[in-house]
Amino acid sequence: MTKLISIIFVIQILCFNASVFAQVSLYSFTQNNGSYNEITGDTTVAFSTSTITNPMNLDDVTYPSNSIPFSFRFNGAAYTTFAINSNGFITFGTTPPVAANYGPIAATETYDGSVSSFGANLIGIFGTNADRVAGSPVLSNVVSFAGIVAGRLITGTGIAASATIISFNQSLGTILLSAAATSTGSGEIIQTASASIVRGTTGAAGNRVHTIQFKNFKRNITTGTVDNLNFQIKLYEAAGKIEVVYGNIDQGPISVSGQVGLRGILASDFNNRTTSSNWLTTTAGATNDVQCLISSTVFPSSGLTLIWGPPTANANIKVIPEGFYNPGSEKLNMRDTARVYLHNITSPYAIIDSAKSIIDSVTFSGSYIFSNVSNGTYYLAVKHRNTIETWSKAGGESLTNGGTLNYDFTNLITKAFGNNLILVDPSPVRFAIYSGDVNQDGTVDLTDGSMIDNDAFNFASGYLPTDVNGDGIIDLADAVFADNNGFNFVTKITP
Repeated sequence: MTKLISIIFVIQILCFNASVFAQVSLYSFTQNNGSYNEITGDTTVAFSTSTITNPMNLDDVTYPSNSIPFSFRFNGAAYTTFAINSNGFITFGTTPPVAANYGPIAATETYDGSVSSFGANLIGIFGTNADRVAGSPVLSNVVSFAGIVAGRLITGTGIAASATIISFNQSLGTILLSAAATSTGSGEIIQTASASIVRGTTGAAGNRVHTIQFKNFKRNITTGTVDNLNFQIKLYEAAGKIEVVYGNIDQGPISVSGQVGLRGILASDFNNRTTSSNWLTTTAGATNDVQCLISSTVFPSSGLTLIWGPPTANANIKVIPEGFYNPGSEKLNMRDTARVYLHNITSPYAIIDSAKSIIDSVTFSGSYIFSNVSNGTYYLAVKHRNTIETWSKAGGESLTNGGTLNYDFTNLITKAFGNNLILVDPSPVRFAIYSGDVNQDGTVDLTDGSMIDNDAFNFASGYLPTDVNGDGIIDLADAVFADNNGFNFVTKITP
């Protein structure tokens, strides 16, 4: 019986963990028509050098351990590396995808999650049709130049071995080769090793974007030779936003479908899109294996951007800075900004996320949005420019992505850890966080009083930490709070 109970407990824990991290389905989705800006990248992951040999033709290749220069939060976890698969997607976690993965969202592989821009059986070459004449290095009547790249290998019937593209002229419909054709033919299939995967980072720390670009890919069949697919995956440092941006898309007479969207740790946790008629109005997939169609008439326009945002946990928090409260008007002297930190409820009580909001002068409430936090229980720690850092009551508070926590520090002294509040109004009952910690060292003492005195002596005014009562003037009225709370040894109280 004991063994059975243990097994049941383990199963419950596993199910709990799965539910905690099953957040991809809760990501928000929007799309818009933007612009496609091709990058050269600061890192070349791979480029095709052959039209027949794997992996040199970028056919079914996985490139693991690509570094992100910042910590990117995906599905509630932080990642600094990811894997790239040549079939149009990336994955997170220590287990990379198998090379021949053509459905990254529906796949039951054990990677931690995937972002798929167009998950399908792709290959890194470009095919078109052209005429040739034996002894001439010029191909004519070239059908499409979408994936023609100077300097790359070109192959086909009657093309000399190891021939490369010297140059091309779209107006004339010609390609100049490094060697003359060995036979004459018309409308023959030619293939070029034109694809590349590059990645690069832009922006300043805190707002960086890491872009992974797939250029000049096609579906892995010999027919429909004018296929040409270009797209990017963008990972945003701020708030964990994900974008898939499409570039120029050329499609042959045979349509192709691919998986587009996100997968979490489990294949049952997905947030994907589907369309068979219009990429401007994609719809959410009901199952993890739905696809988006690309044909000669149905395709994403250049610049189409699909955007996923991680779920947020919202908190409406009421708090009164002691010095700002006016008992006569029962309002604050001014609105002001406060930041709330989320701490783990176990030692060492690490900071998990933070958010900033404005405390309303009438309702004493601020709306805080946490974008990088998993479902769980946390301590709330309020920090304001001249008050004592104040934590929520013992045990922590439950936050749920997609939900809203309402927490009121003003109605009960027990709402603060260690009852670290002061009564500022007996009727209606209102408690406040202690004022006077001007230097934000966690204690109200002579140092804070000296800073207030100095500014008062110099007739300082404006938005300063020493303006403890929020009237815009630093004077003895501010010093009273520091003196009283210093005399009573007010300090922050934490677990």
